[in-house]
Amino acid sequence: MRAFRFNKLYLLCLLPFAAAANVVDVGAYKDATVVYNTDDCDGTPCAFINHGSDTTLTASVQSASVQRILLAFALPSGINLATAKCQLQMQRPVQAPSGKYTLVVSEALGDWDEEEVNGSDKIDTGNQVGSVSAVKNERPGVVDVTGACRNSKDGQVGLWVDSSGPEVSFPSRDTGAAAQLRIF
Repeated sequence: MRAFRFNKLYLLCLLPFAAAANVVDVGAYKDATVVYNTDDCDGTPCAFINHGSDTTLTASVQSASVQRILLAFALPSGINLATAKCQLQMQRPVQAPSGKYTLVVSEALGDWDEEEVNGSDKIDTGNQVGSVSAVKNERPGVVDVTGACRNSKDGQVGLWVDSSGPEVSFPSRDTGAAAQLRIF
């Protein structure tokens, strides 16, 4: 009887590790800030400037310059998207509003080139898939983006990230701290 309890206890202790084995974290393989405005930036409309290799990703809708974060993730092969769940995890912001703000995540429809994308490109916004409230420069919680994973095409998930508040900036993948897509 004692051996049975030991085995049962042993199996219960291993259960969290077995569940964790089915979790896959994927970093964004491309990211960019896309600016939408008609301001002049050294003789060029700001919306025509590419920000794909910047070290920060910025979202803001509270100023004359609307800025959106564009992310792309490559889904690993062998994932059953009919049953898998997906969560987006942004890094801790490098610049954030002094109070609360909300990040809203929508599908980004269509492919894009990180080194060329700008505000003149026609990258459609699909369904809103999730949101999360955040406070100051604390790392935002995860956003359930399962809908975007299930609607993905060609093994890629594209996401737009918008902020409800003043400008918030996150490190880009060019810093080695890419946004993460958790699949489980």
